[in-house]
Amino acid sequence: MSGAVTIAAPKGYCVDVSSLRDQASGAFVPLGACAALTRNAADPSPKTPAFLVASVSAQPAGAVTAKGDADAQMAQARRFLESTAGRAALSRSGDADTVTVLDLKTASGVVKVLTRDSSGNRPESLSDTTWRAFLPVGDKLVVASVTGFTEHPLSPRNGLTQLNKFIAAIEKANP
Repeated sequence: MSGAVTIAAPKGYCVDVSSLRDQASGAFVPLGACAALTRNAADPSPKTPAFLVASVSAQPAGAVTAKGDADAQMAQARRFLESTAGRAALSRSGDADTVTVLDLKTASGVVKVLTRDSSGNRPESLSDTTWRAFLPVGDKLVVASVTGFTEHPLSPRNGLTQLNKFIAAIEKANP
């Protein structure tokens, strides 16, 4: 995406440059605790560790993106994310049957969804629940996600708090 969107993260998180992908069709930006990525305990770490990912792509055709039309946006998001195609898109394996939508909300033009994914290809260190936010940034769609670790699980409330901080950092970096 060549700088079309700037991905920023809450305090204590850094981009995992070894896994970063930035292509014309989109970007994949994984983030982890700075201290864990650098293997230097003196570097910053978040209070509650999680695995953060941001992906950037073109807006889907026909998507309702107007921040002033929250009801239409929520209805469209709910229909898609609870559909077979939507759950398949949320699945690590592409199988809709592995995903359960646990919560879905919208605020300020951002759709947030909490899912449980029973896909077998999930890394053992990661939780099976993930918060995702779908936020328009210019003419791009950013999907920001927060996943806890099996050894340090996130409550739904704590995961949502982390997601809101991630969203705020992205929005601040893209005025």
